Amino acid sequence: MKTIDGKIMAICFKKGTEVLLSHIEELNALNVFPVPDGDTGSNMASAMLEASKNLDALDGKMDLQSVLEAIESGTLLGARGNSGVILSQIFRGFRQGTKGKKILKAEDFAQALKSAREVSYSAVMKPVEGTMLTVIRILSTEADKYITEDMTEFMERLWKRSTEVVNETPKYLKKLRDAGVVDAGAKGFSYIMEGFYRVLNGETKVDLNVESITTGEIVKIAQEDLKYLYCTEVMVKTTKDVDIDELRKFYNTIGDSLILVNSSGLLKLHVHTNTPGVAIDKALEYGELYKSKIDNMKTQHHQIISAEEGKVSNEPKEYGIIVIADGPGFESIFKSLGVDVVLNGGQSSNPTTAQIKEAVDSINAKFVFVFPNNPNIIMSANSVKEMTNGKKVIVVNTATIQQGLAALFAFNSQQGVLENEKNFQEAIASVKSIEITRAVRDTQFKNLEVKKDQYISLIDGKIVASADLMDDAIFSALEKAGVENAEVITIFYGKDVSEDEANVFFKECQIRYPSVDIELYYGGQPYYYYLISVE
Repeated sequence: MKTIDGKIMAICFKKGTEVLLSHIEELNALNVFPVPDGDTGSNMASAMLEASKNLDALDGKMDLQSVLEAIESGTLLGARGNSGVILSQIFRGFRQGTKGKKILKAEDFAQALKSAREVSYSAVMKPVEGTMLTVIRILSTEADKYITEDMTEFMERLWKRSTEVVNETPKYLKKLRDAGVVDAGAKGFSYIMEGFYRVLNGETKVDLNVESITTGEIVKIAQEDLKYLYCTEVMVKTTKDVDIDELRKFYNTIGDSLILVNSSGLLKLHVHTNTPGVAIDKALEYGELYKSKIDNMKTQHHQIISAEEGKVSNEPKEYGIIVIADGPGFESIFKSLGVDVVLNGGQSSNPTTAQIKEAVDSINAKFVFVFPNNPNIIMSANSVKEMTNGKKVIVVNTATIQQGLAALFAFNSQQGVLENEKNFQEAIASVKSIEITRAVRDTQFKNLEVKKDQYISLIDGKIVASADLMDDAIFSALEKAGVENAEVITIFYGKDVSEDEANVFFKECQIRYPSVDIELYYGGQPYYYYLISVE
């Protein structure tokens, strides 16, 4: 084959998607930290799947520029996390480099790779070598020497060189060497290149057997078995005394993810159950219904936009707030702080650029603050800035949920944007964020040896301790976070920690640190047993 036209380009792209999808679990496992939250493969697949849908929607208009435009817009809207956004910028640059051509010869493809390198590198504030960026940089600089009239041979050379660069990524990044892995994004891009080559080599049949399933659903299914289908929330104005212990026992027999509060004459219930009617009827034994909401979690998929009446108020205002968080407890906490939209997301569960844009569009505000609460979501959030009209999007660079909460407490609706941004940054700097999880494999991190299944603690994203007992990992991290000088410790327990277990840990903290104000909340987050802020 000597050239690539629009139809062949579409098949190449979808074949690249197929190859990538077949390696999602492998790519997700290539995480530099031994924590169970790898998501690079899923994030890249989300971008590729969205663009594949765009290609299907072309309805026969398969000229090269239409195909490349569909790929560009689809990869951006479907992008999740840093890897997804960078991948979208590679395809954006590639399209720009075709200069309106109807077909691509090898030399045209090589030129487009140079444009892909320029655009993708310019999209990253501090480009890091040893990543997907390195693959596109080396391919673009070496492509000229691979040029031949046979496009199949040219693509084979590019693909094989990409695999060599992948294996070289640890020499660029110490954290890859320490973890004993190659870069997941780089390897994912190499798999896409393999798909291109396989098509040009005659393998033109594409089988996207998960074509009708979004990557968000794949991630959600993998991390949570939906034993209970309905998220049920009820508020009852109480007319008689409430036996909380009795109620808690009852609701634990019909569901999970239970939150039960009786305060100021209101009984508030949140539970995941298959019998929402029974849940509501039990609450009504104590008074009259004030509010209720039932959501089918299966149809919610990856995005959950929470609001008191099921939609965001359309009343015009100066400021809107969007928060990304994972866990029903955090959803409730952020809503109580006046957040307009809570998008479900976090480690291994990043919202797409399109989902963030939809959230921004749903708020009738002049300025919209977005709190990503995860370093892998910041790029996606920033991408939305160029996609909205009539409102200004300000991304607050919160890397943890703890930072997001601290920043929100500093928000003042009576102050201007610049004053609030200053308040946010001061609040973020005052917080140490601790995460407690379990290692999914052996690794060496600096001078710390971590064994599979040990408890590990991280401070601001860096592993600081590992231990066979969870308490040892937690208290080691608290000491390293400077707990002796702290004023407040806030503990959020996850979905895999019972309320009784959390209370035991809470009391132990009170005994150890009697001069510190300590608070305990249900977060409901996956993967992490505890998220702790030290201020």
